[in-house]
Amino acid sequence: MYDILSVYLENGLRVIMHKIPHVRTMACGIWIKQGSKHESDEQNGLSHLIEHLMINIENDNNPRFKKLINEVSSEGIVYNAGTTKETTSYYFTGLSNMLEKCIETLSTIVIDNKTFTKELIENEKKVVTQETISFYSSFNQIKERTSQSLWGNVGVGRIIVGNIENVNNAKSDDLENIVKDSYTPENTTLVIVGGIDYQKTLDIIEENFTRWEDTQTRKYKEIVDSEPGIYFNSNRSGKSTAISIGFRTPSYMDAERTNIDIIAKILGDVSLESRLVQEIRMKKGLAYSIGAFTSFYENRGTLGFTAVCENESVNEVVKIMMDEFHKVKNEGFTDKEINRVKKVLETRTLLDLDDLTSQLKFLGKCSSNGQLFSLEQEIRNIKKINNESLYNTVQDIFVEEKMGLAAIGNCDVDQVISLLKLN
Repeated sequence: MYDILSVYLENGLRVIMHKIPHVRTMACGIWIKQGSKHESDEQNGLSHLIEHLMINIENDNNPRFKKLINEVSSEGIVYNAGTTKETTSYYFTGLSNMLEKCIETLSTIVIDNKTFTKELIENEKKVVTQETISFYSSFNQIKERTSQSLWGNVGVGRIIVGNIENVNNAKSDDLENIVKDSYTPENTTLVIVGGIDYQKTLDIIEENFTRWEDTQTRKYKEIVDSEPGIYFNSNRSGKSTAISIGFRTPSYMDAERTNIDIIAKILGDVSLESRLVQEIRMKKGLAYSIGAFTSFYENRGTLGFTAVCENESVNEVVKIMMDEFHKVKNEGFTDKEINRVKKVLETRTLLDLDDLTSQLKFLGKCSSNGQLFSLEQEIRNIKKINNESLYNTVQDIFVEEKMGLAAIGNCDVDQVISLLKLN
């Protein structure tokens, strides 16, 4: 049985712990509900900049953090941070005997990093700007552009790295106000997995985190565009175009989430005998890069199918995609396809949970969305999927009213749009 302990400290901090018997390693991390979806137009990109500042050891306003980071690093602890559309996280992985020091370091990150020196901000702006330029100059942005086409340039449609001008123009007050309003105990989850003792770990947590003042979190109301649209960027030289057809889906909490993952894999998983890989790459050689992805959020989700091909092949690639969507709507999937992908998904789920960092991130995402993870329930959801349940999900999602398009490159977008017929 997958055993989880969930408790709240008096200041509102949520703590999730999962004990793994007979291991000598641990992973611990903090998840704060502050990401690009919480930003205004003028703030877009600042959550990501704050993440960089928080984990930077050269902040003279918090010398204790540098001392602690050097201590844990010298013991082989691996640490990292990340910003998503809905959260910012900081996490550590290493031997269990370093758990206390890692918890202390996490508390220093979120409690003591309230202000940043001007020099630190200006230096980190340069780093983030380079990362942002690299992101916008590559086809890697196509997944985020898909969500943007579906949900608009608001909420989960906002790009995580944001606007370079916002980053460069950010003042210390802008950044510190976001930290003040969102880095609060009630807006945060602390997750710990591995070879731990629940009571001893809870005592360490209380020792380090009860000093965190229970302050008010800024209220947030999510906004989305009323209907999906088109994102098209033709300001790119070269012979290739990245194209993505996306569909609005239910949220991370919805029971259909596993069905949608199965559909994505049958149609577009690059490592399987997926339909789009077979039709576009193997049979016709139209594209090297083909894939499918799902992105699930607290209140909604995205299912996308992507390809990178020569500009002249875009129409044909899109036509094949739409033909496959029509086939699925009319004929469903074969039992062979469903059973193969169910086995793959079950295996990948179990393998991911053998990796402490993957397990930590999974629990962090679940708890941030208000859900307690159950391994048994995840496997049960996979096993009970059948052709009928997949057919019903396809009929619900594969409709024009829920479809969006993202394209980056030199193609005739009007011709592409004319091919997007599902009803």
